[in-house]
Amino acid sequence: MQRNKLTDYAATGVSFLLYSMPSYLLGLLLISVFAINLRVLPAEAPQAPTVAGMLSDPAGLVLPIATLTLVTCALFSRYMRSSAIESLAQDYIRTARAKGLGQAAILSRHLLRNSLIPVVTLVGVSLPGILTFGLIVEELFNFPGVGLAYFNAAVNGDYPVVFGVTVLVALATVLGNLFADIAYAILDPRVRYD
Repeated sequence: MQRNKLTDYAATGVSFLLYSMPSYLLGLLLISVFAINLRVLPAEAPQAPTVAGMLSDPAGLVLPIATLTLVTCALFSRYMRSSAIESLAQDYIRTARAKGLGQAAILSRHLLRNSLIPVVTLVGVSLPGILTFGLIVEELFNFPGVGLAYFNAAVNGDYPVVFGVTVLVALATVLGNLFADIAYAILDPRVRYD
């Protein structure tokens, strides 16, 4: 809605900067700023062996999660912006305005639902990547995650672990596609599954 204005240029610039930045560089910059210079967050992720132990130190999870999500959110925002600009030019938006619907109703009922369809595809496809793309971030923050376990098992020839993680990634792929299909039916009333 703010296309070609200062806020659009600023958001686009930040999105391009984050999307083009490798995750290890972003992680190092976050460590440098927040852990070394400002000393507000720890540079290392929690080292507890259980999920409850890791969640007991939420400050230690901020930098790894920010490193993983900032790049992904920048990608999603670029797709969402393009889809919203395309949807704004459609006839149903013009018809909704002609019927006298308010701006908020047009944005929430018509624009948002139709613009989210490409983003839902990305979310479904990126679900298995959450398990494996975190390898660099896990190594950077010394986090005992699935990606690091998979890499160590492959290097050491621990094939049962390699097969187990492969099945886990395959299951995440199937669940991601199922999630995307269900979300299509919710977002687009023209898509119905019998």
